[in-house]
Amino acid sequence: MLSRLKSMVASCTNQVQVWINNIRQFDWSKLQHLTKDDVLKTLRNPRWHKPAAIVFAVLIAIHVIKNDVVIPYMKAHFALGVDVIEVQPLTVPLESQLVAQTRSPQSVAIYTRVSGFLEKQIYQEGSWVNAGDILFEMDKRPFIAQLDAAKAAMVSQEASLRTATLTLNRIKPLAAAKALSQQDLDTATGNFLRAQAGVDQARANVETAQLNLEYCTIRSPISGLASVRKQALGTYLQVGSPNSELTVVNQMDPMWAYFSVSEDQVLTLNKLLAQKQLNDTSLAELDVTLTLSDGTLYPYLGKIGFAGIMYDVDTGTRLYRAVFPNPANALQQGQFVTASVVGLTQPNVYLVPQSAVQQSSQGAYVWVADEDNRVHSRTVKPGYWSGPNWVINQGLNPGERVVVSNVLRMSPNQRVKPTLIKAPEPQPLRIPTPPTAEEAGNAFRPGARTAPNVNQAQNPNQQPMPAPPAPAAQLIAPKEVPLAPGVPAAPAPVPNSLQAPAPRAAQ
Repeated sequence: MLSRLKSMVASCTNQVQVWINNIRQFDWSKLQHLTKDDVLKTLRNPRWHKPAAIVFAVLIAIHVIKNDVVIPYMKAHFALGVDVIEVQPLTVPLESQLVAQTRSPQSVAIYTRVSGFLEKQIYQEGSWVNAGDILFEMDKRPFIAQLDAAKAAMVSQEASLRTATLTLNRIKPLAAAKALSQQDLDTATGNFLRAQAGVDQARANVETAQLNLEYCTIRSPISGLASVRKQALGTYLQVGSPNSELTVVNQMDPMWAYFSVSEDQVLTLNKLLAQKQLNDTSLAELDVTLTLSDGTLYPYLGKIGFAGIMYDVDTGTRLYRAVFPNPANALQQGQFVTASVVGLTQPNVYLVPQSAVQQSSQGAYVWVADEDNRVHSRTVKPGYWSGPNWVINQGLNPGERVVVSNVLRMSPNQRVKPTLIKAPEPQPLRIPTPPTAEEAGNAFRPGARTAPNVNQAQNPNQQPMPAPPAPAAQLIAPKEVPLAPGVPAAPAPVPNSLQAPAPRAAQ
């Protein structure tokens, strides 16, 4: 038996030696010209079927032994070094960061209210203007002529009213004395009322002309930053046309910041409040901080002043608005900033680094090491963020050890060599501190004053416009002229001789 075994080993050794010699003597340069057709032709040869099947079976066996035998054995008997933290319940201040955009509370577009030629620009573009400051002036001469014509028409109507009043006063006693007919009295009364209405209409025309003349001086209705001039001087402005807009004035203090909150976030927040997992507070008590695009923290806190009453059907979000003081014009309309809502705290939760939380089809999970230093997956329910850490609402118990390194190499019941490291702590919130003194002026900040000769649009040699005339005095209707002496106030009685005879009775 032993001799037979030795002969088989010697035969196999000789065969392997023959293969090795053949491989050494093989001209490998021939493989450079090997094509796909040559390989397929060789595999169709029955002589190579058995060797190819043996090689394929050996490769599969090696793969199966490696994944199902070697690797599990190594993981079960050789400990993998990992870092773990011991979790304890904490009270964590929550901070929700959202993308926001600033907007002015009042962005007033300045339009012309009368048609005419734009003549002067008084303000400096990009400068601060107060409510009532003059921005533009239009050519006033046509409107001064219209006002003069309206005043002349009112004088004419007043003269007509005076004549109609005197005529009516003369006709009244004569009509009462039957010296004139009732038609004459009615005509005089109608002329008086017509003249009185003409005076009222003329007075209204004067007021309209006065208003049109005042509209030639275009003023700012609010205090804020005035934008660029949109129409060139000398342009004919038509009311209601596209060229009637002159500039825009934006109110700067306070400044609004709009941000949107998803429906899932709102529902989660309401659920936590209902379950008493958050401190009991109201929306008005929450603070909002702003982080500018360069990472600078805006030095003033804001308050939520508006919450949308419905969700956007396109984005599924709800609109909120925060109000911020803006005394130095640091915030500009249309800026993109990061709004952080602070003021909520959540007790009895756990902090776990982001890298320790994995995702699967069943949800989020972490690896927990038991007393035998073997790891097991644990499904958890994460909540908000606290810096680089994740707030775990459910799934962990006090004192458990959570694996925070080499989590991608973990498998159930794997032996590990844990190293306890410091557990994460709640991140302190960044609360801004308002400046104690007024910030210094910045020549590059919008609203900074510039030299008087900069952006000067009007012609310095232009003659000043005439001052508008004083408003027309209130007209008083003329008093009724008294009757001349000797004219009876009431008609005399008719003599009996002139009275009509009494009707005779029928026969």
